[in-house]
Amino acid sequence: MGTRPDWFDAELLPYESRWLDCAGHDVHYLDEGTGPTLLMLHGNPTWSFLYRRMIADLSDDFRCIAVDYPGFGLSTARPGYGYTAAEHSSVVA
Repeated sequence: MGTRPDWFDAELLPYESRWLDCAGHDVHYLDEGTGPTLLMLHGNPTWSFLYRRMIADLSDDFRCIAVDYPGFGLSTARPGYGYTAAEHSSVVA
């Protein structure tokens, strides 16, 4: 599974990184807090880093899950991934 790259500054995103193998993609996500789940999905071309302050503010009351689509942020995409909305949706499902 994935690891955080050398350029990554953990002070800017002080949450545990988690990875999931999903159809050949190494998908990075954050899973912080407890309570009702908030699923945070970024647009193109951003990544879960976008939600770092929201997670800090909301994780006391909510379980915050923020996913990096394949090829974005700390996720890697398998060869042939087209980066379409339909493909992103398939990975999230």
